[in-house]
Amino acid sequence: MQVFINVDKDKRVCGWGSTRGNASDIEVVVTDDHEFLRNPFIFTYSNGKLVKDAEYQKSLIAEKEAAKNEPTEMERLQEENLSLKLVIAEMAEEREADRNETQLAIAELAELISGGA
Repeated sequence: MQVFINVDKDKRVCGWGSTRGNASDIEVVVTDDHEFLRNPFIFTYSNGKLVKDAEYQKSLIAEKEAAKNEPTEMERLQEENLSLKLVIAEMAEEREADRNETQLAIAELAELISGGA
């Protein structure tokens, strides 16, 4: 099968088609079951041949897996929301403790003023 490829400055395939798209396209012949047709962007073009870059393929797979394992935007927002709720709850507890201390101090002052204790 005849295909036409575009390569970047590192000679990595960055585009391809079954027809010539521009004058800089490189004509390459591959078999109908060649891996290039399933995954063209893991190949480089060197010495007139397509060369599979297995290390680059592994890095692409690792990037894809890492992206799968990252939390979604919704999950990040939910986690942030939970953290904020906890901070607000802690602040409310501190405010309540401060209020209780203030009331106790006021009661002690009132008692001192009224001549008690």
